[in-house]
Amino acid sequence: MSSATHAEPASAAQGTPRPDGRRYMVDIDIGGTLTDGLFSDGESVTAVKVDTTPHDFTVCFFECLREGARQLGHDDLKAFLTEVAVIRWSATIATNIIAEGKGPRIGLLVSAGTGPELYGTGESRAVGRLIAPENIVELPEDRSERDTLAAIRALLEKGVRRIAVSTRGGFDDASAELAVRRLVDESFPDHYLGAVPLVLGSEICHHPDDQTRTHMALVNAYVHTPLAVALFQAEDKLLGEYGYRRPVYIAHVNGGVARVAKTKAVDTAESSPFFGLKACAWWSRLYGHDKILALDVGGTTAKLGIVHDGQPVTIDQGDLLGVPLKTPWTLLRSAAVGGGSVARAGDGAVRLGPDSQGAFPGPACYDLGGREATLTDAFLALGMLNAERFLGGRRALRVDLAEEALQRAVAQPLGIDVGTAAERIVDRGVEIVCAVAAETLELAGLDADGLRLYCFGGNGGNFAARVAGRLGIGEAYAFSLGPVLSAFGSSVSEICHVREEWPFAALGSEARETVPAIVQRGVDQVTRDLQGEQLSTDDARFSCEITITQDGRTEQYELAADPAEATALFERLGDRTGVVERVAIRGLSPVPTYHPTPAPEAGEHPARPAGRRRIDGADGEVLVWEQLDPGSVGQGPAVLESETNSCTVPAGWTVRIDRFANAILQPAGQ
Repeated sequence: MSSATHAEPASAAQGTPRPDGRRYMVDIDIGGTLTDGLFSDGESVTAVKVDTTPHDFTVCFFECLREGARQLGHDDLKAFLTEVAVIRWSATIATNIIAEGKGPRIGLLVSAGTGPELYGTGESRAVGRLIAPENIVELPEDRSERDTLAAIRALLEKGVRRIAVSTRGGFDDASAELAVRRLVDESFPDHYLGAVPLVLGSEICHHPDDQTRTHMALVNAYVHTPLAVALFQAEDKLLGEYGYRRPVYIAHVNGGVARVAKTKAVDTAESSPFFGLKACAWWSRLYGHDKILALDVGGTTAKLGIVHDGQPVTIDQGDLLGVPLKTPWTLLRSAAVGGGSVARAGDGAVRLGPDSQGAFPGPACYDLGGREATLTDAFLALGMLNAERFLGGRRALRVDLAEEALQRAVAQPLGIDVGTAAERIVDRGVEIVCAVAAETLELAGLDADGLRLYCFGGNGGNFAARVAGRLGIGEAYAFSLGPVLSAFGSSVSEICHVREEWPFAALGSEARETVPAIVQRGVDQVTRDLQGEQLSTDDARFSCEITITQDGRTEQYELAADPAEATALFERLGDRTGVVERVAIRGLSPVPTYHPTPAPEAGEHPARPAGRRRIDGADGEVLVWEQLDPGSVGQGPAVLESETNSCTVPAGWTVRIDRFANAILQPAGQ
């Protein structure tokens, strides 16, 4: 994703300091239903939520900025932005474009004999999803320049707006792909092809598997345009209307951030859920927890991942929303369950999702025209949400509309009362999540022994105890920043660039000859990328990771990013047999980050309830999160609630507030 950028170097003026000398860090995460913001001056932190605007993501981006500024006492956004040092932005934009099939029409040029298999066996799952079969063009080996130009013109006449080129063997020899680009540059004036640029598979992914390289090129081509429009439009508006000339960084799935101009569309896919998982990894290291099941429940979907030994778990061969990739990928699984999931009766039981009401018209209780019963309506009917405090009180929820929708969609068809209908809807959501959790644990090769559950997202706290109980997990955490935890994952992130190659070089002389050169190429490229951020590399930190497969076992070696270190590694390995699969060079450069400060230690004492209401069909306590100090302990049934968060404590469970204001839920007596 390349374009001119208006951001000043990170080392330049970092905003006008406040009288106390501090500047703000802003982290924004755009979800499918709600957009989250985290505003911090390094010591205090403010969390906000606004509705996502799928028709134009820049609208919710700026609404989030305005709401954060307002809560910090600024009526003038332009004045507030003078006090901002850095803005970081994570989003589900790319993920949602693929999931909803809303990308532009794209074309693909491949080598002859490829067909819909796209260099694999059987029809590729990308065909019909990312690209129509008729827009795949096979180029013969003896093609002329006229043949290539005719193929491109034919795609343009079909309405194609972006073309991927991925030829057989492009990893070893990219000359055929480069020749296509050179021909296009020479033959088409900018005003004709400017809106339909080429994407070369050899430049998007340095992997020897032709299908993986092709899939990555297709993903990039499919999501680039709508994503670029949103990102560049926001950056231009920040400059033009507000005079903001400091960095806007975009979250990458490598765990770091980078400027818009240094971002490929595929870099951002799944970045929002990944940064939630990264936040869980950060907390796990702080707490000393070595095995975590992370559950993120938003308005549209639930995401599950694993943290082991302080790092998100990856799998050797992943997929991006069903499109297979023969590259390591973070283990993330989705369940079609969220606050907006539609509930209905069917075959004598409750059905939940996969369709969602989203932010608009939203659940029936929003009173925005939606009449479908949803999981949020069930939560409200059971007293698990406060009708007056939703989104900090900016939207009052209608209990009567929720109950009417539940009666119409579930209670009446099943011959049960509204309370029972709401309970069954919540139970069904928990069942769906637990089924995906079991699958996720199996893929990671872990069981529930010693496992802790971290719950976050706007609805994660209301799932925490129920999911933990069903899976046999003895301790669940609901975070005070849970509704904005992906934004928190962004707030602890630095600028990062990664260069990967998959040489599949045999240990011994081949590895000694080829891998040090790959390491040097990687260092040179990552250095250029960091310099492209308009940063000095004096403070940059470089590392090298080499993945070796031996007798079916995979081992990873962490080295200094130095060719001599790679040579020394292979000398130590001596005559061992195996293959060097992957070489990755990572470069990190610091930017301001936020780290929570713990409150002083305090002994356990009973939590002071702020009131009582019906919760889960029983009389229970209302605990206000902001009013509880460390060591406060409450008994279920209860609801722990804040301006943006709600966590249900069922009967037979306890909740304790720790020094970071996070809630720890356990079965009573444990």
